[in-house]
Amino acid sequence: FFLHLAYNAVHSPMQAADAYLARFDHIEDIQRRIFAAMLAQLDEGVGTVLTAIEEAGVRERTLVVFLSDNGGPVRELTSRNGPLRGEKGALLEGGIRVPFFMSLPGTIPAGQVYGEPVSSLDLFPTALALAGIGTTDSLDGIDLMPYLTGKKSGPPHEKLYWRVGPQAALRRGDWKLVRAAQKGQTGTWQLYNLAKDPGETHDLAGENPGIVEELVREWARLDAQM
Repeated sequence: FFLHLAYNAVHSPMQAADAYLARFDHIEDIQRRIFAAMLAQLDEGVGTVLTAIEEAGVRERTLVVFLSDNGGPVRELTSRNGPLRGEKGALLEGGIRVPFFMSLPGTIPAGQVYGEPVSSLDLFPTALALAGIGTTDSLDGIDLMPYLTGKKSGPPHEKLYWRVGPQAALRRGDWKLVRAAQKGQTGTWQLYNLAKDPGETHDLAGENPGIVEELVREWARLDAQM
């Protein structure tokens, strides 16, 4: 079976049931209290799904994935993306790096933290492979299971590409190229080393023009396919 459960909340508008709000009456900031109440209800909903899978006796044959679609909109929902910079709608890490949990007891080691960049595009080929259907090179995503189980080493993706309107980004290894549009202007390319500077606070473009030129050329090559 395949189940896709897309919660609208936690999301604007900020609304929560009284019973859940009462649990968090110790939080003085009413907006944060509503946020916590919405999150608690989401947490219970996920628990209901996991309980049903357990009771059906298929927990060890069911891949469970939990992820968000973007970073938090900090000005709207009292969400916090620190130490990352940026928010929902931006291609800085605060806008695109999200919680991503995968569970498959007996196959994926419990408590493992996987440090290489992955994408939600990887879910489709991963599910196909687990179902015994196989994948093709025409898919943008990668079957993650060999990497999560230790059968394959190295990063699943050599590079990752983004474009949202005039905003653009490319990640290759620890290098992140990003173009943030401001006030209707296209903006200039910035370069960050995410291993040393995950908060993208120190633009290295001026110090590494060759790397910028190379990554811009690669971004344009991928963009031309879109």
